[in-house]
Amino acid sequence: SKCTGCCACMNSCPKDCISMEYDEYGILRPVVDNTKCVNCGACQKSCPVNNEMELRRPQKAYAGWNLDDDIHKTSASGGAAIAFYETMIEQGGVCFGTKFDKDLNLNIQMAESKAQARQFHGSKYVQAYAGYSFKETKKCLDSGKGVLYIGTPCQIAGLKSYLKKDYEKLITVDLICHGVPSLKYLKTHIDTIEKKIGQKADNITFRGEYSFELALYNTGKLIYRKYRFLDNYFTGFLNGLFYRPNCYNCPYACDKRVSDITIGDFWGLGREKPCAYTLQGGVSVILPNTEKGHAFLMSAKDKMFIDERPLSEAINGNAQLKHPSEKNDKYDVFKELYVKNGFEKAATKCTRKDIAEYKRSENISKIRGVAGKCKRGVKKLIKK
Repeated sequence: SKCTGCCACMNSCPKDCISMEYDEYGILRPVVDNTKCVNCGACQKSCPVNNEMELRRPQKAYAGWNLDDDIHKTSASGGAAIAFYETMIEQGGVCFGTKFDKDLNLNIQMAESKAQARQFHGSKYVQAYAGYSFKETKKCLDSGKGVLYIGTPCQIAGLKSYLKKDYEKLITVDLICHGVPSLKYLKTHIDTIEKKIGQKADNITFRGEYSFELALYNTGKLIYRKYRFLDNYFTGFLNGLFYRPNCYNCPYACDKRVSDITIGDFWGLGREKPCAYTLQGGVSVILPNTEKGHAFLMSAKDKMFIDERPLSEAINGNAQLKHPSEKNDKYDVFKELYVKNGFEKAATKCTRKDIAEYKRSENISKIRGVAGKCKRGVKKLIKK
């Protein structure tokens, strides 16, 4: 129940006898081939759950966004990640980030150019498969290259536990994470949509041009779009219905962080200190947790607008910097239905009430809007 699916054990196994497979609930877990295992214990030693990770409170807090208008416009928040990727590439290093392939599998991959790094753009509300990216990271670091690795806090913890030492040229960036559903759930959901619309998708977005909407594309053309509270996968994600079991007790969902830099949306911006600028588009919260992280942030200043903010403003505005996501009341019902009927039927049944409530509230808002217009019209007539 504490396994994060980070793949540290698989990366560390000298006999390659560990693979990641989905269990009956659709959760990705390590499986050991006992015919190859020599009981060396490398997997247990590399598991971040078995090791006490060093957590640090952020030194400062910044609000920021990418100075490239196109990147800023299509970013989930302020586009800080792209600025970091491009800075590391310019410094002669490599980057690791997440990217959907044409079959909509989400993997952590390496980028050696800015063009490759830009393919990591955008939020993905599903668990990415780390694969052997930890091994690749170590290989790059041992060769003297700088490495920027961006992932969820548990993936950063897995990387650090696997490496077993700090590297001066390694910059880790963790995302403020609400929890991760299984990729198997998302792919099943997309398959259902594809059958309904009769078209195949090769890309997906959750935010950006169509903010907080699940949007599917084929060769760059939009083929499907649905608002977050009208889509059963998106609704389930936002309501904490089907995250990994460990997400509900995440030790990293607090104001002490596991990486060099933490990034996410700057919720609550301006509540404790006025902003001396006009806010247009998304804004990233950037929390340097180490001196190395702060120095790297400063090296990316030519690509970003940044403004120092009160640390308390950043923490108080973001629940995930204070506690893990709460488990949905229908979590166990979903699990039971999933085993019997699969994702789509389980998610539909468990989100039906929430989606109906949203539709009802929207209808009421529309009725009030029409009533307001009528009322203003009557007042004008009376005055005449």
